[in-house]
Amino acid sequence: MQHGSIRAAAKALQQTQPALTRSMKELEHTMGASLLIRGSFGVTLTDAGRALASRSSLILEELEKVSEEIHVIQQLSQGSVAFGISPILAISILPQVIGEFSHKRPEAQIIIEDAQLPVHIPRLREGKLDFVIGVKSEDVSLSEFIVEPLFTTSFGVIARKDHPCAKSTSFNELVNAKWWLTDAHIGFFKQIEEQVPYFKHNKPSIAVRSDSLVCGLPLLMHSDYLGILSTIRVKLSEYEDKLCILPIQEKLPSAHFVLIYPRKIPLTQTAQKMIDIIRWHCARYEW
Repeated sequence: MQHGSIRAAAKALQQTQPALTRSMKELEHTMGASLLIRGSFGVTLTDAGRALASRSSLILEELEKVSEEIHVIQQLSQGSVAFGISPILAISILPQVIGEFSHKRPEAQIIIEDAQLPVHIPRLREGKLDFVIGVKSEDVSLSEFIVEPLFTTSFGVIARKDHPCAKSTSFNELVNAKWWLTDAHIGFFKQIEEQVPYFKHNKPSIAVRSDSLVCGLPLLMHSDYLGILSTIRVKLSEYEDKLCILPIQEKLPSAHFVLIYPRKIPLTQTAQKMIDIIRWHCARYEW
């Protein structure tokens, strides 16, 4: 429920409140189920209403894509593409990808969402995203999608250059360390915490949990916090003099990045063009 009440929804749709109420009653009669719960504080969806809203949202998204695709074919527009990526893509190949794509389709609209895979999948399922790129994980179901391997990269324990633990070679030396960790309940970072004995048996007592790099990176660079990040980040010029990878002998799991898109819904021409460019750059980048 985007508007919270029939009155607000009617205003947004430029209809009268009685007309919208009548339309809702007709829809409930057609569906044979109550869709709304009306109360003094507005309206909420019933279970049937939530099911209908979810399905209809996907249908509307696809109708919009069909209309856009027809305009692209008729050369009335260059279309749009919406996709989700992890921060690693943003700091590595994204500038080159966007530059090449924009050169070929200068008027196309590009929408990018930056998050971990578990956040992207519901958006992909709802049709809000054309495709996503993230780390494959056993606890994230992808059976309804096509999953294509792209690249593998390593992760490490990261700290500022002059951190007291900068030369530590074992997790056993980090018993009293302060950690910045992602707030992950599923996905790759949850897998790390479950597979690495240090995290599995010794839950860090002093930990900041946040998925935000804006919050986490300053903690690493300007305090004694440790974090788990892709080793690619430390190699970037803006970080190579500030951050280091601890020479921990116990290896962290590698991250296998995959391209994910719907199995039953064809990609638009614009989305396919973006994917082709991403594939090319992924194959040539030194991960």
